[in-house]
Amino acid sequence: MNPGNGGWVVLLTIMVAMVFAVFHLPEHWPDWMGWLRPNWLLLVLFFWVMELPHRLGLFAAWFLGIAVDALVGEPLGLNAFIFAGFTYVTWSFYERLRMYSVVQQCGVVFMLVMVAEGLRSLVLGLGSNQGFDWNIAMIALVSALIWPFIYLFLLRVRTVVKVE
Repeated sequence: MNPGNGGWVVLLTIMVAMVFAVFHLPEHWPDWMGWLRPNWLLLVLFFWVMELPHRLGLFAAWFLGIAVDALVGEPLGLNAFIFAGFTYVTWSFYERLRMYSVVQQCGVVFMLVMVAEGLRSLVLGLGSNQGFDWNIAMIALVSALIWPFIYLFLLRVRTVVKVE
């Protein structure tokens, strides 16, 4: 990714999303608040791939997923596979996704995050002999509900900094 033409903004937003991905809630907060945590990385990745498909491709998503695997301690390649698949689907339909309203995009975000979290839960469940975790629906729902705010914020950043 070229840092010129605002590429540093794309990298900065991805880095901030990575920090949010590992950020823990304070101890005195209830445990159920952790369920209300959106998948920040997928939201930021969705925005940049949809808006600038020529800047972020499959290899960038793959390497971002490898970095996330190392960051959160999940099996190496799990997030890389999920991010590359997520990017491929977004990349394939980015022209159509741009024409959707933000509410319709919320539905797409819900479905994509649900599939991504379902795959993650399935692989982690098979690897550790755990049962299926139903909080993936809550993660997908919160991600879809927060999408309009993320979209408007990143769109404003893109226009102010003139990311091309």
